[in-house]
Amino acid sequence: MRMPFLKASAILPAVVIALAAPATAQVKETATCKLTNTAKGTTLFEGPCRVKQSQSGANTTFSVKMGDTEPFMFAGQRGSSNWMHGPDRTQFTDLPNGGIFRWGDFALVVAEN
Repeated sequence: MRMPFLKASAILPAVVIALAAPATAQVKETATCKLTNTAKGTTLFEGPCRVKQSQSGANTTFSVKMGDTEPFMFAGQRGSSNWMHGPDRTQFTDLPNGGIFRWGDFALVVAEN
């Protein structure tokens, strides 16, 4: 699958939606991430991150690992702005060189290196 916001060899960031079929494609990449609590206006993380994209049919899952924490997981369909992060509905904005995930009081910006 070609990712419009990254080079063919790069990826961006995603819940866990149980997928009946095994993933048909998996891509890993190093990126730069910024996690913000938008309600408080505070940056919780800013720095390098590892992003893994899995594709199964029309479903895409991004796993975004920042530092030593558990990865953030996002799932949805490419081209749709409505994604999921756990039980939270997530707004996904696909950008030319990255993407933004917004849910609750948080925003995660991911940019290709």
